[in-house]
Amino acid sequence: MGWESIRGQDAALDLLRRDLSSGQAAGAYLFYGPDGVGKASAARLFARALQCAGEAPPCGGCAACGKVLANAHPDLVSIAPAAGSRSIKAEEIREEVIRRAHQRPNEGMRQVFIIEDAHLLTRVSQNALLKTLEEPNAATVLILVTPNLHTLLPTIISRCRRLRFQALSRADLAAILEERLGEGGADVDKLVSLSMGRLGVAMTSDVEALSERRDGAMRFLEELSAPPGRADEVTLITLASERAGSGASGRNETILFLEMLRGLLRDILITREAPEAIDLWHTDIRAALAAMGERWGSAGLTRALERVGEAMRDVDGGNTNPSLTLETLVYSLRETVPAGV
Repeated sequence: MGWESIRGQDAALDLLRRDLSSGQAAGAYLFYGPDGVGKASAARLFARALQCAGEAPPCGGCAACGKVLANAHPDLVSIAPAAGSRSIKAEEIREEVIRRAHQRPNEGMRQVFIIEDAHLLTRVSQNALLKTLEEPNAATVLILVTPNLHTLLPTIISRCRRLRFQALSRADLAAILEERLGEGGADVDKLVSLSMGRLGVAMTSDVEALSERRDGAMRFLEELSAPPGRADEVTLITLASERAGSGASGRNETILFLEMLRGLLRDILITREAPEAIDLWHTDIRAALAAMGERWGSAGLTRALERVGEAMRDVDGGNTNPSLTLETLVYSLRETVPAGV
């Protein structure tokens, strides 16, 4: 598969193709954007193109392409957290990247390093990596992949060529799902809504689990936006705490719940401000979202989106208790609902 296998990211792919054709690949790239929209796939495709010996990289037919596809190329290194860890530690960066970054490639044209979860780099890891970014080897390319930029040092960001990957449009995502799932597959339109434009989520998640998560988020938002005197903070805290378990799985479930909240709040705001200009994800519950928007108001919704985003960063950073974060969020979000509704 070549560039055509990645849909809806034309701007990012055009830049990568220009770098390839000009022979002016940067020493470091930063691919950022929502989860599940093709960043990691684009990183591996670009890595294959950088190693390709064919005329139209990535040709898919040369030995180098074959080795990359088989995860067997000696000059392609992928770095991820160690098993059971939620961070990429400095020891891993020193061993996997820094030790090799100034060596000659074994057999390829370049050494390519892909850090797929760059947001999990610790501060010490980033500082260790910084010297390699400041003094790049012409035969080395680093590709950092992350859903957001807030955990990365400004000095890291400034030394990378940044490529933003966007959420797929409804039409693009539906077309891909219809191709891959075929007839008799899941309800494509519902899957598009529930995955909110993230192909990786749509392809790997259970529709019933996604539906249940959205139902829980909608119950939470319905209770949250109720008029003063009718909202029940105890019920809200109970609904929120049901989404926060213990350990890594509980933290992950909390993040998924917060992502769903953010997607629903985004759609509620769109129903108020730009219903004809911007596509909703959750088209099947448009009326319920519009009703909540009337009670909430645009200014409150904007503040609510900011506070859910802050909670996501706190939980994703691993430094907070998910249950306490969600409990605090209940009171924080209640303050965004106008007192007069």
